[in-house]
Amino acid sequence: MPSVSLPQIEHDFPELQFNKGEVFSWNPNSQTVYYEKLDSQEDLVQLLHEIAHAKLGHKNYQYDIQLIEMERSAWEYAVDTLASKYGLTLSMDDDNIQDSLDSYRDWLHKRSLCPQCSAVGLQTTSSSYRCITCHSEWRVNQAKSCQLKRYQIK
Repeated sequence: MPSVSLPQIEHDFPELQFNKGEVFSWNPNSQTVYYEKLDSQEDLVQLLHEIAHAKLGHKNYQYDIQLIEMERSAWEYAVDTLASKYGLTLSMDDDNIQDSLDSYRDWLHKRSLCPQCSAVGLQTTSSSYRCITCHSEWRVNQAKSCQLKRYQIK
């Protein structure tokens, strides 16, 4: 792992708070980047991704596709702007980055599957979908890292 310390990163981003947490994440309300651990290059890359969310001003999203776009743009910023500052050579094709993006794509796909006929539906509000095949409607929870639930409402 490149010799990058948390104090160096905190110095480089004085506008942000850094706290140990259960997962890597960005909280725009408190301007806090949470990190699970910083033991490997992969951890540093993940931390840079969360910093990228902060630098890009990412806050909330209404539609799931907006979350996918925010994730992609944060990875691009981490790759194109932040990585070289810390001696990292990254590419959007790196397995860890694509695995992370795939996890969001898979999450989006599962949310959009109709519980009645399994066709892909269209998101109508931040927490509901409608099937264009059988016209069912369903609500989804906001889970990203735990079990997704779909509730048919029509």
